Amino acid sequence: MLRFDIMNSKETKHILEKLQEQYGFGIEKKDLDYIFLQTKEGRLYVVSRDLGNIDFDKLRIDMLGIYFGEIYKDKLRLSIEGAQIIGKNATKNILDLDYAQMIEWIQGKDIEFTDCGEEFVIVRYKNPKTDQYDILGCGKFNKQSGKLMNYVSKSRKLVVVNN
Repeated sequence: MLRFDIMNSKETKHILEKLQEQYGFGIEKKDLDYIFLQTKEGRLYVVSRDLGNIDFDKLRIDMLGIYFGEIYKDKLRLSIEGAQIIGKNATKNILDLDYAQMIEWIQGKDIEFTDCGEEFVIVRYKNPKTDQYDILGCGKFNKQSGKLMNYVSKSRKLVVVNN
């Protein structure tokens, strides 16, 4: 018995439209050539299209794929991996952190900001050594606290950061 549903083309199109609307990510098939799975709790996973070649009748599978994110109040909140998958092709709701903010972020702290909108944002840091962006995950600005809320799970927070 599978603990997830394979999303049909209409449901997948809805996810791709959310990616376009929120993050400016192209909705062409070539841009994100995965099958989407959804758990009963609403979590989204992506797997290779080769999944269709597997006979699940004799297999017992709890979960497979990469955790991509979840729909939260009709918005798509990306996981770290979800943000990394689409981050290089996203064109909006992207927030660049400086070095001090990046350290706070990977330690799991919320970061003070004046305002960065009410949407979920892809959080990234431009590494000066490589001149490349490191995608750090997804956050959301809370107007009441004036902070960018960090969704990094406890198990992924770094206590000590080496340069």
